[in-house]
Amino acid sequence: MRVAIMGAGIGGLALAQGLRKAGVDVAVFERDPSPQYRKQGYRIHISPVGESSLAAVLPGAILQRVVDTATQPGDLVAGFDSQLNEQFSQVFPVAGPSSVTSVDRYAFRRALMTGLDDVLSFGKSFESYVETSDGVEISFADGTSATADVLVGADGVGSRVRAQLLPALGVIDIGVRCIYGKVPLTPAVRDLTPQPFLRGFCFASDNAGLGLAFAPVVFRTPPEEYGDYLMAVMTGTNAVLGYSDDELYTMGAPSLWDLVAERTADWHPSIRALVAAGDVNAAFPISLRTSLTIEPWPPSRVTLLGDAVHPMTPAAGAGANTALWDAAQLTAALTSAKPLPEALTTYQNAMTTNGQAIVTESLHNAERMFNIKVPVP
Repeated sequence: MRVAIMGAGIGGLALAQGLRKAGVDVAVFERDPSPQYRKQGYRIHISPVGESSLAAVLPGAILQRVVDTATQPGDLVAGFDSQLNEQFSQVFPVAGPSSVTSVDRYAFRRALMTGLDDVLSFGKSFESYVETSDGVEISFADGTSATADVLVGADGVGSRVRAQLLPALGVIDIGVRCIYGKVPLTPAVRDLTPQPFLRGFCFASDNAGLGLAFAPVVFRTPPEEYGDYLMAVMTGTNAVLGYSDDELYTMGAPSLWDLVAERTADWHPSIRALVAAGDVNAAFPISLRTSLTIEPWPPSRVTLLGDAVHPMTPAAGAGANTALWDAAQLTAALTSAKPLPEALTTYQNAMTTNGQAIVTESLHNAERMFNIKVPVP
């Protein structure tokens, strides 16, 4: 069996590792020209579900690389007002020395790419597919093509594979925008950082729709390109931020970071100092989108995983972990003794049931966190 995976994100790479570990012929196609091309985020929370899924699909040496390049575990989730008055806090047991509870997205993807050089192709933008009696013919925007027995759409929230396979599966914009940034953790910055911000995920809010989250990325083994940092994420609607999408998405990184400084000008001095120490070239915006209803579909030679089928808000910290869970489940299905239609039916039923529950939880969390009400069509 040959499996073609569209998308070299976290879920697609984990699936490729799991299938290759089992001896399956696999090819991964990524539309970006390189792993560094597009910014998608910085710090990713890894839950026990994600950790066990990684253990299920990764060869030992690659799992060890993930462990080695992961970040030091934290033990705190806390909320504050804009003047750093604590609103809530929850302390968790400190994870063990070989656990993976958070990762830097770039370092994590690079670890998951280990050993896949000969099956990973960049600059391959999916155009369409055609199912035949014995496989799938895949066409790319550059005029090339490929064939496979199974095509897996792992190409994210804007999945072109999903658009052809399930055109009626809706994805909505919840109206919240995020501006991501990084604050390098130099010795001087460590000294001025509130201690809770170094212990885990902390969210400050002005209680009027504007939020700014901080989370530490302190490496066990840092990448060559950069060292430890605080991830910083400002959240708000266009009205709260004061800019339309046309304006936000045409701003350069320094202008976006100026916006963060402008909106927090009357916040606690420690928060203002962290913003002032931020990397002005690291900022970028994203829109938060989610699916609503995910239902099983008749099995074919084409299936989906991760954000390609159940995009969700980050408010449950579950997007990457659910994609990893999907990858482990699909690996098990495709390497089972079941006939292909039965194997994919088993996977799709489990994935849609699991994904629907997490999408719903994530959306409800987002409505509370961002003080919004998402209209359901």
